[in-house]
Amino acid sequence: MTVSRPGATPTLPFDLYLITDPSLGADLVGATEAALAAAPRGRVAVQLRAKPSAGFRGTTLELVALARGLRATTRAHGALFVVNERADVARVVEADGVHLPEETLTPAEARRVLGDDALVGVSCHDARGLALAASQGATFATLSPFSASPGKGTPIALARFADLVAGASLPVLALGGVGPAEVERAVGAGAAGVAVIRAIYAASDPGAAAAELVAALDTARAGAR
Repeated sequence: MTVSRPGATPTLPFDLYLITDPSLGADLVGATEAALAAAPRGRVAVQLRAKPSAGFRGTTLELVALARGLRATTRAHGALFVVNERADVARVVEADGVHLPEETLTPAEARRVLGDDALVGVSCHDARGLALAASQGATFATLSPFSASPGKGTPIALARFADLVAGASLPVLALGGVGPAEVERAVGAGAAGVAVIRAIYAASDPGAAAAELVAALDTARAGAR
C-alpha cells in the first residue's frame, strides 16, 4: 500500500481520509457515497469508526452490515476502506485494513488477522506514539488534535506539529478540527494529507464538502512546491 523512495518517508495512495461518526446522525453510507462520487478516484480512504463512544449502539452483526455497505461503496469508487480496531470485522468484509487506537492491537498482530499487505493506520498524539507506530510497522498515522475540535483537548501548536511530522518515519495525516481552511496549514506543516470527520459527516452536502477539501489539498500542494 505504500510507495517507498530511498531515504524518504513512504508515501500514501490517498490524501483525504474520511472517518465516520454515527453520533452526527448522518446516513453514513449515503454521505460516503456522495463524498466519493465528488472526489477523484484514488484520492480518498474511508475509516469505519463505529463504537459506543462514537454513538454506535448496534450489535456485531449490525456493525458487519454497515461495514459491508461501506465496503461496496468504497470498492465502486476505487477508494480504500479500513475498519477501526475490529480486525475481525475488517477480515469478514474484505476491507483493505484496519485503524488502531492507542493501547490496542499492534500493527503486527492486526496483520496476523488481515495479512502482511494490510493497510494499518494508528492514532497518535505525540512523538512517542509516532515512533512506536513506525517501529511496529504501521502504514501511516493520524496526529491529533491539529485544530480545535469538540472534546479533543488543546490543539498541537503548529510549529510543534511540523516538528513531529518532520521527525516521523511514516506518513502522518492531520486530524482534529480540519476543514478546507485548515488544509493549507496542515500540508505546509508536512502532513501527507488530512483526516476529517465533521467536515463530511456533519455537512449538509457531503459531495460539495469533499470536492472543496480536494481542491484545498491541490492548492496547498501547488503552493508547497
